Amino acid sequence: MQDLNLRSASLTNTIRAAMRRAAEQALAEERRGGCRSPLACAVEVRWHHLPDATHEYEGLDLSENGLRMRSSGPLSEGLTGRANFSMGSIAFDRPCIVSWCRAFRDDEGRISHWESGLRLV
Repeated sequence: MQDLNLRSASLTNTIRAAMRRAAEQALAEERRGGCRSPLACAVEVRWHHLPDATHEYEGLDLSENGLRMRSSGPLSEGLTGRANFSMGSIAFDRPCIVSWCRAFRDDEGRISHWESGLRLV
């Protein structure tokens, strides 16, 4: 009987993890109907509260007004700075603001990374 309860708990955790991943993926998909281009390069940001430090993030996709990027920790919504990016013929050095930030979890339910929306102004 105890073995059955352990298997049932394991199945429940597996289903919850799969549902959580599906919800996170749905939230990360395009919500505005605009065109997004996949991106795989570094994005450097100088946050206004730390103007002497440059922070590097992984760019994931790019649109006319912003980009989605990955980080190892959360970024506060409303955080402002200046973003710098260059890849081939596409480049910018513009003021920016964090529009959103979400945690992504692994199969064990632990946070694996964070993704943020950076609006270019």
